[in-house]
Amino acid sequence: MTRTRTPVYALLAATTFSFVAEAVAMVAIPWFVLELTGSYARMGLIGFFTFLPRVIAVFLGGQVVDRIGFRTSSVVSDVLSGLSVMGIPILYATGNLSFTWLVVLVILGAFFDGPGATAKEAMVPELAAEARIDLDRVNAFFQGSHRLSMLIGPIVAGFLVVLIGASNVLWVNAVVFGLSALLTVVLVPRVAVSSRLTEEPATFWSNTVFGLRFIRQQRLLLWLAVLICVMNFLDAPLATVQLPALVREHYGGADRLGFLLSAFGLGAVVGTVVYSAIAPRLPRRRMFISGFFVMGLMSLLVSAAPPFAAVVAAFVVAGFASAPVNPIMMSIRQERVPIQYRARVFGTTRAIAFAAIPLGQLAGGYMIEWMGVQPFIALVAGIYLAVTATFLITPVLREMDVKPARAPVAANGRRVDTGQPRRDDPTSVTASMEEPGT
Repeated sequence: MTRTRTPVYALLAATTFSFVAEAVAMVAIPWFVLELTGSYARMGLIGFFTFLPRVIAVFLGGQVVDRIGFRTSSVVSDVLSGLSVMGIPILYATGNLSFTWLVVLVILGAFFDGPGATAKEAMVPELAAEARIDLDRVNAFFQGSHRLSMLIGPIVAGFLVVLIGASNVLWVNAVVFGLSALLTVVLVPRVAVSSRLTEEPATFWSNTVFGLRFIRQQRLLLWLAVLICVMNFLDAPLATVQLPALVREHYGGADRLGFLLSAFGLGAVVGTVVYSAIAPRLPRRRMFISGFFVMGLMSLLVSAAPPFAAVVAAFVVAGFASAPVNPIMMSIRQERVPIQYRARVFGTTRAIAFAAIPLGQLAGGYMIEWMGVQPFIALVAGIYLAVTATFLITPVLREMDVKPARAPVAANGRRVDTGQPRRDDPTSVTASMEEPGT
């Protein structure tokens, strides 16, 4: 490993630890709620409070991340998330954990997670440029770390829930968050913004709505944010309500739930490895549409509650197909947003994309209690496929295959020659801009 590549690999490892911690919580907390209350509706309510604070935090916190720095924000977020998770087993062990306290701690953990994820993503282009690795390939690695966490986290969490109980598993979660913070402190340098790119201080409100103004002037960014908002609404109840309910009624206990989520992670890891190897040669639009189409078909298969082996296979295929989707969106954002605006714009994009998740979580729990888990999964799969069909006739998606020229700034503030042609372009991270998109 060369010296210039150490930071990007360290950030990759820290991101993986954060994702693993979230994946462990994704199994342990819903199962803990089910053990505590026996209610699918309350599982959906916890899912609602898992994402609503994150939406608020990434929207309002982007300007904070821009001001205090990407690295500092990442470390503080991991530490506070770990402390929030620790509160659940501590209160449970002392007999003081009510459902209200559980909701409060879940809200706090979700609130701290959002800005940390934004900060980590914001560091990627400069560290990738310093390492001289293609941006699509690096983003595939980073999304691969998310997929790897979905392979490791759920299956470990599922078996640990069976062995030691859901509340005790959350201690593991807190430790993993701590490891992420430690790696970032020791091995990831600060990503500097050139002094000529800094802005005069503005009001809190103008900084908050800046991301909205920027995205509104970037057709593709706006369309992608709204699209992912819709798809996230449909996906939202899957891990926290749909799968726990399906597994409990047809397949067994928490270990089976962890196995299914890990099957998705396995497919996604393999898909990410394949995609990272050939990403520069693939058309983004075609891969993006294909991924959503295959995921919809696999959901339709799962709704029939086939033998467990068939469900596992469906999740592997869905994971493989999903692999290019997030790296493509990450690259598009990073190519089109200058560094001095990055946290605010990324935070706003995440807020729009996540806005429907709390409603999807809440609606999923009540809908499953009303109509049953299998009909609900079939309904969601049908809507998913219908929405994906509209992608084929959406003209703005053709812009996905256009890669703007960029001139990245390395972590130490130096301009880096990536060997790519350059031109004066408002999307360059070093461009001087009075208004976004001009």
